[in-house]
Amino acid sequence: MKRSPKAGGQTRSAVFPAGTVTLSWRGGLVSAVEFDRAGSAARPDPKLRQGLEWVLKGRRIPRRLRVDTSGLPEFTRKVLGACAAVPAGRVLTYGELAASVGRPRAARAVGQALARNPFPILIPCHRVVAAGGRLNGFGGGLAWKEALLAFEGWRFEGRGGNRRVKPWRGASGRDD
Repeated sequence: MKRSPKAGGQTRSAVFPAGTVTLSWRGGLVSAVEFDRAGSAARPDPKLRQGLEWVLKGRRIPRRLRVDTSGLPEFTRKVLGACAAVPAGRVLTYGELAASVGRPRAARAVGQALARNPFPILIPCHRVVAAGGRLNGFGGGLAWKEALLAFEGWRFEGRGGNRRVKPWRGASGRDD
């Protein structure tokens, strides 16, 4: 479920090595997060980048980056809530996330809910991987998913469709 900025909304951008992230606000809440938005009129904002890095490091989401989940289906809100609870430096599989919301056989439905996540990074769906730790599915593209996981300390092995996080089973990818 991609949400587009509406008239009267505010947008800001943060530049990362993997590209640009643009956030849109309505009514004081983030209404959408988009990657590499070409021709964006949003102003680059170093404080926004700092806030997003703060979130990626597992710290509390700053008040100005709180999201608006109104209008999302109940199952999607439940999945996004469980996803938001995955700490920085950890990953879960779609099946593990499905089990955590009480629907252990709904890995595909969880994947579809995450595919429509309007708040990637803020609700860290990049921390959810396929069985065996394979990287797949991310609204910003797999290069962004890999860049976000690398920022959190993960390493990778394999190529193409066999690209995997290492280690993957809920263990921290950090060297600490």
